[in-house]
Amino acid sequence: MPTCQHCYAKWSWRETFCKMFTFKNKLKCSSCKTFQYISKKSRNQISLLSVMPCLSSVPLVSFNLPIKVIVSLQFITIVLALIWMPFLYKLNNKDEPMW
Repeated sequence: MPTCQHCYAKWSWRETFCKMFTFKNKLKCSSCKTFQYISKKSRNQISLLSVMPCLSSVPLVSFNLPIKVIVSLQFITIVLALIWMPFLYKLNNKDEPMW
């Protein structure tokens, strides 16, 4: 779980999950009200994890699996990715460039 680099407060899974949908690079700590930035490494890991459900459909379609199986497996991978994402968040005091 992410930890604020200013006050060292550990964020809960629920708090991180809710902040995940703001689509902003800076997130406000609920304890000290300072802005924290998602680290470069975390952004890379999260982007790779978000692509995984899309990439998993390629072998499923190529093996001619029934559409119900493909949709159910896609649903499971999307849910698992959403559950796992908050654990990948690491925070910094400064914004890091992506490249």
